[in-house]
Amino acid sequence: MIEAEVLTQVPTAGRGRLRLVEYTDPYSIWCWGCEPAIRRVEWVYAGSVDLEIRMGGLFEDFTPMREQFSRMSGGRWKDSVLAFMEAVAEHHRMPMNARAMMETIEDFRSTWPACEAVKAAEQQGTPLGRRFLRRMREAALLDGRAIHRASVQQQIASEVGLHIGKFAKALEDGSAHRAFEADLAECRARGVTGFPTFDCGRSDVSLRIEGWQPWEALDDTLRKADPTLRPKEMPATPANAIALLRHYGRCATLEVAAAFGATDDEAELLLEDLDAVGKVFRREVGKGVMWELPPTKGGLG
Repeated sequence: MIEAEVLTQVPTAGRGRLRLVEYTDPYSIWCWGCEPAIRRVEWVYAGSVDLEIRMGGLFEDFTPMREQFSRMSGGRWKDSVLAFMEAVAEHHRMPMNARAMMETIEDFRSTWPACEAVKAAEQQGTPLGRRFLRRMREAALLDGRAIHRASVQQQIASEVGLHIGKFAKALEDGSAHRAFEADLAECRARGVTGFPTFDCGRSDVSLRIEGWQPWEALDDTLRKADPTLRPKEMPATPANAIALLRHYGRCATLEVAAAFGATDDEAELLLEDLDAVGKVFRREVGKGVMWELPPTKGGLG
């Protein structure tokens, strides 16, 4: 979804912390572009904003979309898909390896198996569920791994520390499927038709963002919903950058900028200085950069 819209309504009065619900899909390349905003919410609004995640099921069946791309390109549907993904990456500027993604597209039929895998992971707690979702995004969009395949899902579950037996059981006994169906029902009830969609407010949802926007737009929406909301002070220092990477494992330049409320150039200079002295290392992906701690010092948070 190229354009985004803020539906400006009067926030509904209510008690309790601000609630932000993201309707998303692990495969969505537009949702990947919103990860800087998610990092910021988690990093500077922890304790003030309750973030909830719902799986929206981008494609139950990719076949009609594949046929549409084929018609647009005279049968060269892969070229059309690649061009679309590269255009989206150019727009939101998050690192993305579109060519690697194309290598696993032949047996891709639906995003629903990946959504159900996230619901299976969530049964082991919100932190592990979030970590699994993020790693699924990275696996698909940075590494070109086929996250629609059960074997890849199990590999990622192991990588993030899930109990593999419990993860597999949730997929086999139908509990993950039922949880996903509940998310789909909420999407229908809320009139959510595209991803990402964000609902923000207290009690009844009062503000909505549809589609991708830079992190500053979500920040503005949060403050419209709660004018008293203030981000935690987090200056862009070397120590804070290392703490951020230690917590998350790896971040894009844009995500570091969002977490600190800095410009992209400021974040890049900070990270390049750390790279020069061996405190972090860079990985170029597409037209973007991911940053990590050296393997002996890193770790997922």
